[in-house]
Amino acid sequence: MIRRQNDGFWFFDLGSSNGSLLNGRRVTTAQRLKNGDLIQIGSHQLRFQGDPQEGGTFDTTFGDRTLVEVQSREVILLVSDIQGFTALSEKLAPEQLAPIIGTWYAETERVLETHGANLDKFIGDCVLAYWLDTSPASRLAAVKTAVAMRQVCQQVNQTHQATLDALGLSFQTGAALHRGSAAYGAMSASEFTLLGDAVNLAFRLESLTRDLGKEILVSAEFLHTWEEGHSLCESCGPRQVKGRAEAVEVFSLERSPA
Repeated sequence: MIRRQNDGFWFFDLGSSNGSLLNGRRVTTAQRLKNGDLIQIGSHQLRFQGDPQEGGTFDTTFGDRTLVEVQSREVILLVSDIQGFTALSEKLAPEQLAPIIGTWYAETERVLETHGANLDKFIGDCVLAYWLDTSPASRLAAVKTAVAMRQVCQQVNQTHQATLDALGLSFQTGAALHRGSAAYGAMSASEFTLLGDAVNLAFRLESLTRDLGKEILVSAEFLHTWEEGHSLCESCGPRQVKGRAEAVEVFSLERSPA
């Protein structure tokens, strides 16, 4: 699949049996395309043309937009990352790793679409998604998304059990949910995305899942004024995160919503 994302065009191998090559190298994770890249699928070679920064065009040009579109608004953020990806990359051959990551890409996108999330981008072994509505209904949808993505891990492990078990590996992800203000809109001619402290904090929270041994973490801001959410979580106490002087109150999702 070639997907137009906020920062250009990306090539995904969604677990093909024969695999695919980009400029002669096996594709295992999402790869950003640039003009002139050679994609090989089976015996067929394709040359990519279409990077807007190198002469290609979008359906609309940046001249059709204005910076007025950039606005600050409250959003719900979800960050999920494959844990132990370095070990997977070291122990699995590219032809073994590609279908595993491809399954995760495809199922993650399906789950996000099912629960009304906007996919901002895949970043190698990580995904960023968001909701532009912060109501309790959207927060519930975000929790259900995180739970469903945890089930995707179980599916990946079952589908590729023989490959993973042979090397004593398992496929796991961590996820974080946060609510905060972010700059949203067209940042440049090829960038339509989210920026701001809330986005950075969401990534920092996700990194805490390894330290705390928790699969899904949520911020106090995400739970604020949402009583049902509090009933699903347990406090992990204030935690220090990189880049912040003050500790951040963190909760772990311990119960799935009905």
